[in-house]
Amino acid sequence: MSNSDDIQAITRLKSQYSYGANIMAGKPGDLDEFAGLFDEQAIFDVGMGEVCGPQAIKTLMQSLTTQWYCAMHYMLNPVIDIDGDYARAKFTGLFAFVSEPGAAPVWLSNIYHDTFVRTPEGWRFASVKVEQAFADPGFLSAYEGFIEQ
Repeated sequence: MSNSDDIQAITRLKSQYSYGANIMAGKPGDLDEFAGLFDEQAIFDVGMGEVCGPQAIKTLMQSLTTQWYCAMHYMLNPVIDIDGDYARAKFTGLFAFVSEPGAAPVWLSNIYHDTFVRTPEGWRFASVKVEQAFADPGFLSAYEGFIEQ
């Protein structure tokens, strides 16, 4: 696989992450598929508790996908560095959340600091960590008790 093929595969993986984390009409994405994007030892820290491994990631996501009628995840500005079977990337995340049909969205933005590992099944997340840029107070109140200070 060439460097550009690796970058394209990682970009696709991050897009699959976004679709898996989206919520449409109160229904979350496929969380089994979402969890399958991660290596067995993956660390997942999106500011609401750090967990390790696909099953723990799925369990956390199940608790984070009940607050919204719709949640859209947009990943922008990828900067991806490949080093053999490992990679490091930054993405800007922009997110819109709606509590009910017709409601005004609340917004959140993060910088993702991700690492990846090449497995026999292809690239997988080795770690996901976010650095919050800004958060609407409506987002923060929806996750009271989850968000790390």
